Amino acid sequence: MIAVECPNCKSTNVGKIGNNLYFCRDCNCEIKIKKCTAVVSMYDSEGCISKRFKVCYNA
Repeated sequence: MIAVECPNCKSTNVGKIGNNLYFCRDCNCEIKIKKCTAVVSMYDSEGCISKRFKVCYNA
């Protein structure tokens, strides 16, 4: 099992929710990993995306 680190808060409290899709329990963001890029989606209290950004990611 590979430990995934959240690119937003650097936490390892991350769970897998789909194929190449993870959720950080500490900062409540969704992480989708594609090759060496991670797309991070932040959600507000109503469940709407409040911020989305891409980062370079090496698992």
